[in-house]
This record gives sequence, C-alpha cells and structure tokens, in this order.
Amino acid sequence: MTQYIIRRILFAIPVLLAVALVTFALVRALPGGPFDFEGDRSLPPSVVANLEAKYHLSDPTWQQFCSYLLGDDICRPGKENNSGKGLIRGDLGPSLRYRSQTVNDIIGQALPVSAQLGFLAVMLGLFIGLPAGIISALKQNTVWDYTASTIAILGVSINNIVLAPLLIWVFALQLGWFPAARWGARPPFFLFVLPPMTSEFWTHAVLPVVALGTALSGSIARLTRASLLQVIREDYIRTARSKGLRERTVVVRHGLKNSLIPVVTILGPMFAAVLTGTFVIERIFAIPGLGKHFIESVGNRDYPVVLGTTLIFGIAIVVANLSVDILYAWLDPRIRYD
Repeated sequence: MTQYIIRRILFAIPVLLAVALVTFALVRALPGGPFDFEGDRSLPPSVVANLEAKYHLSDPTWQQFCSYLLGDDICRPGKENNSGKGLIRGDLGPSLRYRSQTVNDIIGQALPVSAQLGFLAVMLGLFIGLPAGIISALKQNTVWDYTASTIAILGVSINNIVLAPLLIWVFALQLGWFPAARWGARPPFFLFVLPPMTSEFWTHAVLPVVALGTALSGSIARLTRASLLQVIREDYIRTARSKGLRERTVVVRHGLKNSLIPVVTILGPMFAAVLTGTFVIERIFAIPGLGKHFIESVGNRDYPVVLGTTLIFGIAIVVANLSVDILYAWLDPRIRYD
C-alpha cells in the first residue's frame, strides 16, 4: 500500500503540471487584460505598460509560464524584478488586483473558510443521506421508502441558486433567526483550519451549510438506497441470514459496509469540490472563501489567483481520489493495490 501511495503521488505531479499549463493558456486566451479599465478608471497607456513590465506580462508567453513554474532567476536571468521563486518552490506569485497581497496570502486566508463550509456541508449530507438511504432500502415500497425517496429527489432537484435565496428570505429576512451573509470566523485559525466554536460562527454557518448540504444528502441517499438494495439480494447475505444471525448484524456487518463502496466513490470528488469552494453559495452569502476569490479573479483577469485556485482544486481532487482508493481496501479486504 505504501508503494501504491508513493506511486500515485508521483503520477499526480505531471497531472498537476498539465493542469497548470492548460489553465495558463486558457486565462491568457481571455480577451482583455488585468489593467484594462473602462471610463474614469482607465489608465494611461504608459502606466499600463509599466505595470505589465513590472509583472512580466510583456515577456513572451513561454517565458511567463517558465517563470511561473521555475522562478525568475532561472527563466529571466539578468533582468529586473526577478523576485518570483516559482511554483516548484511554493511561490504562487503576486496578485495583480490586490497589490499588497500574494496568491499564497489569499489562499491561506480563503482556503480554511471554504474547508470549514465544505466539511460541515458534507457532514450534514452524510448525517441525513446515509440514514435516509438505509431506511429507504430496508423499507422498500413502504411509506418510509416513498417519503425518503421524495425528499431525496427534492434535495437533488432544487438548485442551490434557488434554495439559498429562499433560505435567506425566510430565516434571515422574515424570521430574523440567522444572519443573511458573511462568515462567523476570521483567520488565523487553530491549526490553520479549526474555527472558534462560538455562537457567532454557528449562526453564520447554518444557512450556507443547509443550502449546500441538502443537495449532497439527496445524492448520498439515492446512491445508498440503490447500492444497499443490490447488496442485500446477494447470496452471501442469504447465507448470513440462514445461519440465524440477527437482521441488524446482517445489514450492518455484511450489507452496509459493502454497499458503501459506490457512495465512497462519489464522496471523493464531492468532498474536494466543496472543500475548495462552492462558487454559488460563497457568492450568495458573501463568504470570503476560495470560490468567491476564483470568480472575482476571472472577472479581474487576475492570472496568478486563477492559476493558484485551480491548482488547489487539482490537488484536492488528487488527495480525495487517493483517500477513496485507500478506503476501498478497508471496506473490501479483497481489494489490493500492491
């Protein structure tokens, strides 16, 4: 297993480099530039030229990518403003919009917020989705099954764009139970990610977590139901029942564990997506997470921030998929990777 993990990490390096190259080419293909403003905010051409020279935007495209990847001292020897150390040394570059901040600073502040939101949403999705799927499968074609299936379909069908404003209108504007926007904790966090467990944090977290976790719970419930229905009809389940084992033991020990493999499969990408920022939810609730910065950086043509947030998403996908593969071996001992 150790060799498999090391091999997967080594294979991830060229994948992340390819992600960086494609993203770099795509953001450069966008019309306009980071210093193109309209109306009264427009800058004189000489100022734009100086800013582009400062951030190396006037260099050839291949040299810009080389500097981003390997550092200015390797790709721009003998030239001015060679402060960039490159991606290989952990330097994601300066932000072109927030001049006093680097991309490392922005991600360091935004990623923990997105991770807190995503973790709570996934926990809510599992807390609702797994029991609903299990009850629905064990009580197939009963009122319990129909109720749980209907709720799951509603959870999947109602988009976040609809649910989030509805929650704000009912619980924030009409009832006044929860705040309508912002996040209840600010960096620095304990161990870089753990927020203070204050009432302010929880009251701000309720609405965005419910808006995000509801859709996740619907998907988890439907997949759990379908997988468990298939597993409990297998021969080894009949054998376990014929031995006189209690129904709870048969379902929990022999059925549920094997039925979770398809659920774990979707949890990997799902967990990575919500951990690295949910664009719509963070935008609606004005949460200063990674998704909000990604959207703003695309509109502002802030190339380094777009590249940095995309790479973080790629790393999260790689780590999540690797974790899923490791969980496979725990759920089904027949699976071996060595």
